[in-house]
Amino acid sequence: MENKPIESSRLNQVKSILGEEGYARAFAPIEKASGLPNPAYWSNFWLELEKEHCFRRSWVFAGADMEIPNPGDMKPVEIGGAPLVVLRDRDNRVRALHNVCRHRGTRLVSAPCSKSKITCPYHSWVYGLDGKLRARPHFKGPNITDTFSDGGGPDLDLIEARCETWNGCVFVNVSGDCEPLMDWLSPMLERTSGHDFSKIRWAGKLDFDVKANWKLVYENYMEGYHVFAVHPKLLKFAPMNVRWSGEWDRHVFYNDYIFPELDEGRGAGLPHYPNLSEDNKKRGLWFLCFPHFAAEVFPDQFTVLACYPVSPDRTREELHIFLIGDAADKDSYEEPRNALIKIWDELNREDLGMLDLLQQGRLSPAYDGGRLSPHWEGPTHQFGRRIIEKIVS
Repeated sequence: MENKPIESSRLNQVKSILGEEGYARAFAPIEKASGLPNPAYWSNFWLELEKEHCFRRSWVFAGADMEIPNPGDMKPVEIGGAPLVVLRDRDNRVRALHNVCRHRGTRLVSAPCSKSKITCPYHSWVYGLDGKLRARPHFKGPNITDTFSDGGGPDLDLIEARCETWNGCVFVNVSGDCEPLMDWLSPMLERTSGHDFSKIRWAGKLDFDVKANWKLVYENYMEGYHVFAVHPKLLKFAPMNVRWSGEWDRHVFYNDYIFPELDEGRGAGLPHYPNLSEDNKKRGLWFLCFPHFAAEVFPDQFTVLACYPVSPDRTREELHIFLIGDAADKDSYEEPRNALIKIWDELNREDLGMLDLLQQGRLSPAYDGGRLSPHWEGPTHQFGRRIIEKIVS
């Protein structure tokens, strides 16, 4: 039948990659379910579907606004395969521009930098920080430079992507048609009403090259089952008997625990959010706002883990640490601040080796998605299902 609905076409694509059995297991009850089949971790075509439907059509964390503190500061990012540049313009506004020249599609900005204008390295077309074309030399002939006082119009100016900030976090929606950012964040904000996020300040970030599929990072992030085997310090801080599986609330995964005592990097030595309840003074919460904005909230911090797929077996990961008030940069907090950053670095590196092994294991024809723990891995299983639903919706 001709002119089939696009949903039907995508569903057929999904089933052709996952197989009928793999697709069925993704929607089975947890007692009979398995993880996504191996092709979901190795197929380039599957990754392109994820980039288009999960990343370009969602709100995506693009970094901290203090990575670009001054007018002219800019950071190139890639969201769902789309090259963008996040920058601060002359009016101190944070913008996201598609990072390609309107002439021949050359990538304009290749590394973080600070500039008063954007000049294409290929033919030297010049754009302002607002994305408007300013000049194009020799376009109409030798020694003739076209200048534009108010840009070149929709066919010549850089294309802007939807961009909003929330308490120092920059978010981009490439497709431009997502719900309002505050609606998207609301499942997380409703569970953290006792935390005053207006007090958080960016303290720095860590970068990681992960030799694994981006989904494995978040599957690992959501489940606490591996803590006893992989994270000895974390286990001592919060043993298995204070942990649970977590749950999905709309498009946001949520988990928490109340830890027995404050510890270095988890509530000790750094200022807390003001007016916390007694429970929240010893509570760790973590969230995953689908597809990739993972936030951990402790009494003394707001830490973001964001992954950007590079290829089926490579992921770029940024871990941003926000502290409360002066703790982000005041000299008197340097020692506990550095200790916290070190703890996050060590914790993340403990996971990197496991993620590499997980990725390589998905080359095996003997692996069929595994058998999941009903106690621990229900939300992890639902993560894979949500990816399928996002692709076919």
